[in-house]
This record gives sequence, C-alpha cells and structure tokens, in this order.
Amino acid sequence: MNCRILVVDLDGTLTLSRNTYELSVEALLALRRARDAGLRVVLATANGLDFALTIARYLGIRDVIAENGCLVYLDGETYELCSGDMASVDKAVLSTGAVAPSPQNKCRKFDLAYIPLVEDALERVAAAVGGGYVVQSSGYAIHVRPAGADKGAAVKWLCERLEVPCFQVAAVGDSDVDVGMLSVAWGIAVGNATESAKKAARVVVEGPSGVGFRDAVELILSGGACTP
Repeated sequence: MNCRILVVDLDGTLTLSRNTYELSVEALLALRRARDAGLRVVLATANGLDFALTIARYLGIRDVIAENGCLVYLDGETYELCSGDMASVDKAVLSTGAVAPSPQNKCRKFDLAYIPLVEDALERVAAAVGGGYVVQSSGYAIHVRPAGADKGAAVKWLCERLEVPCFQVAAVGDSDVDVGMLSVAWGIAVGNATESAKKAARVVVEGPSGVGFRDAVELILSGGACTP
C-alpha cells in the first residue's frame, strides 16, 4: 500500500446515493478496513464543524476538514483557513429570494449553505455576492465562502502540516466541491460523480457513491493508488 492518508467526502460518497443522507453499509465496512490497514482517515465535508465532528465520532474518524476547507480539526485542535465577516454576504444572498438558509448556518462561520428555491438560484446568488467569494453547488445545497478556500487548499495545508507528500494522500469524492482535493491529492471519483469531479480525479471507479467508495478502498489497499 502506497497511501498514508485517506481523505473522504461525506454526502454522495459515503451515502447510498447523491440524493440521500443515508449511509452506505458497503462504505462503512470499507472505512473500517481502511482504518484497520493503518490509513489515517480524514473526513472532508461541506458541513459545519460541529456536525462534522459528531458524524466523525460515530465513524471512528479523528480528523476533519469542514465548511469546504475553511476549518480543519487536526489532533484535537481547530484551525481556521478562512477569514472575514460573512454577515453581510448572508444578507445579500437572502435578499435574492432564491434560496432559504440551511439550519446549520447558525453553527457555520465562513462557508454558508442555502437550499435553492428556484431553478436559477446558483446564478442569482453568484450575482448577489460578486467577486471575492466562491459560489458552488454540492448537490445538496448551494455554498458561499471566501475565494481561495476549498477542500484542495485544506488538503495541501494538511500535507504540509503532517509532512506527507500529497501524492501519498488519497482523496475520494463525488461533486464539484471535491474538485480541489481530487486535484491536489491522488484523486478517486465515484462512478456517479459530476463531470468536473471525474475530470479532476486520476481514477474513476465503477460503483456509485458508497459502493464506489468501497471500490476506491480496494484500489488503495491493493497498492493501485498513490503512485508518483
């Protein structure tokens, strides 16, 4: 096995599909196999840190990248990789009438999430916040955060902090918000990933979502991933 760290997305990657929150049994068993093999597993999610840490505890994961890379919880310490006051941004987004705020926003600091109410919600939100912010859809919600921050930047920070070459870090994801980490690390996209995620990854496995994560873990443990 060439990989030392496994970074995995949550929604759409450890779940049964890209439109449910129910976790995949295949993914959970594969996650345990990865941990038992000695891989350091990091959960990388668009969710807020409090929620992510709660889920991570039940998954047996210690380290978390939350808010699409804006916050990192590593070895018991929280690091902020984003900055700025998002209150005015939130006001501008809600003034469009195109979205509703995620209940998690009360616990989020930099990456705000919104539920689309109209078909062109993404475009209207992007126009409202202007430059300086990233506006993306995860397939579950529309996310707005300071420019320059994403899961890829967080993985790069993680590599430097842990002194591990990024090619020895496997990342598995499914959506546009995973593109950064799939590009920076040794990226593996699940079979039903977005086209952008597939293009960013080195390998696209056949199985969708949780089954695809199982396929990715099999590839990693067989030594087929994390080659220079």
